[in-house]
Amino acid sequence: MPSWLPESAEGATELDGAFGLCPTLYTRYRDYVTRLWEPQVLDPVLTELVRLRVAGIHECAVEEAARTRAAVHAGLDEARIERLPYGSGDPAFSEVESAVLLFAEQFVMAPESVTDADRKRLTELLGEAGLVGLAMVCAVFDGFTRFQVVLGTQDTDPDLPYPMLVHPPGLDPDAPAEARRFDANDQIAGSPLALQPDLLASFLRMYGTLWWDGVVDHPAKEVARLRNARVTGCRYCRNVRFAQARADGLGEDQVDLITDGFEGSGLPERHKVVIRFTDFFLGDPHGLAGPRGADLRADLLAAYGPEGTVELAAGLALFMGFAKIAVTLGSVPADFPTMVIPTPGG
Repeated sequence: MPSWLPESAEGATELDGAFGLCPTLYTRYRDYVTRLWEPQVLDPVLTELVRLRVAGIHECAVEEAARTRAAVHAGLDEARIERLPYGSGDPAFSEVESAVLLFAEQFVMAPESVTDADRKRLTELLGEAGLVGLAMVCAVFDGFTRFQVVLGTQDTDPDLPYPMLVHPPGLDPDAPAEARRFDANDQIAGSPLALQPDLLASFLRMYGTLWWDGVVDHPAKEVARLRNARVTGCRYCRNVRFAQARADGLGEDQVDLITDGFEGSGLPERHKVVIRFTDFFLGDPHGLAGPRGADLRADLLAAYGPEGTVELAAGLALFMGFAKIAVTLGSVPADFPTMVIPTPGG
């Protein structure tokens, strides 16, 4: 089934057609994904096993059918790939592979189930930077596999051979030379993610582009971010407020309405559309592209247009993925206060 969006950009794949409606953001995304394959982030074989396991959980055929050259050249074979549906406990996988796959399964399905013992074991196997790299890998594959499913770009092209070898998409040619210089007061840059500085710098460029370069207003994106935080359970994401959304009119009285009773609240209808979209994205991404999502698809396009809908989907992929990083790494104190902070990239 092709994407349900009424417009598409030029490109070789359905993903190009959908994400290409937000060209600058798509460029930043491709830069980030390319960096996932660098050995200092994670062994490419482990990265590919995670990508394919996440794709299988989400039933995303186009991702399941691809094989990344870096992983194949590093020794990943089809025999292990064929065992992925059996999960992390399958004896075909080594100790490290099993631990990494278990983390990926927990990340997608129950991030709160990752324990201190799990983190300790992974740190012993991968190192501190390796654990952070694994979490950042899981975040993007979980988020943007859902992105493909929810927009209906997840099917394979019947005219192409599968499995098909692919290259990472390529680095962002506009990335600034000083990309690894971080603001010491930035909450994200001061987190454990700084153990992967190049990947973090690429993420911050992508995240800043999401907030400042799109067509969706800041309050609508903030509603999506906060709804995701409440569902995902990230204390940091739930308790921070981005300054530009506050300046543009999203006060605490409206934030308090982003709850399970939102339909009967005084929130603007366009914000209720965002919450419905968030709930599909998190709980039933296949449902939005199918008959159950017909009304919401029409509401999204009416309120935000094709480009804005893609932008919201990309935002949700990032909000969800990086909220789960905070949950799985256990890096946010229980008493984290509510505060207003500068909007990333501003």
